Amino acid sequence: MPMSPDDRTTEVAALRAALATAIAERDTARRTLRERELDAVLARHQRLAALGEMAATLAHQIRTPLSAALLYASNATNAALPAARRDELLGRTIGCLDNLEQLVGDMLGFARGAAASDAPVGLPEVFGALANSATALVRPGQQLDCRPAPDAVVCGNRAALVGAILNLVSNALQAAGPAAAVQVEGAIDGGNVEIRVADNGPGVPEALRQRIFEPFFTSRPDGTGLGLAVVRSVAEAHRGEIRVEAAGGPADRPGARFILRLPLAAGVGALREHQAA
Repeated sequence: MPMSPDDRTTEVAALRAALATAIAERDTARRTLRERELDAVLARHQRLAALGEMAATLAHQIRTPLSAALLYASNATNAALPAARRDELLGRTIGCLDNLEQLVGDMLGFARGAAASDAPVGLPEVFGALANSATALVRPGQQLDCRPAPDAVVCGNRAALVGAILNLVSNALQAAGPAAAVQVEGAIDGGNVEIRVADNGPGVPEALRQRIFEPFFTSRPDGTGLGLAVVRSVAEAHRGEIRVEAAGGPADRPGARFILRLPLAAGVGALREHQAA
């Protein structure tokens, strides 16, 4: 039976609607595919950017212990040195290189998203490694006073903590200049320990005390803007925090005091048990 004009009109309208639906679904599929492709490209660029930032961070972190190792090794080549002094310098060189090797491993761990270790670390051990590495940073006319650490234990990674404090010491010496006087001390505050690095430099303006911990922010022409960002990342990985305040010096050179605050472990006994295992 022939279709009536109304039936043909209805069928044409249905076909048009079906075609419009098919076209819309095709366009949606294309947009979805395009969005997925763009998301994949964006994710790849983000990974490359993160890799580049990590590489820059790692380069900044290894510079200080590497410079110390080179200085110790260079001094050890002096033929006039007594054998005992040469052995001491070579021992310090090996200590810096060991610290450097551990630091590279730690940074690679952070790059993979690894958290800080839960192994107990004694603060005297951290301060001892710090003093060994920081000595080479001090220039003629500068002073570095590493006071005895409290007999406290934190949970974390020794090399990462030493590297973070070493960054604070290096920044303090550079900020305070040729007449720098830098003091490192530790103190127990309730269930936490505070590691304080103070200098007699120009200080940090209050308006910048949060920004200086952002990646790539620096006020020095030769700065990378990564040192303090790494310190903050290490602090946070150890469930701690880092802050800066005025050191209380005169108005023209108030100084800066960086405070690395970390939670205490259960006690010294935890370290002894770990070392005996």
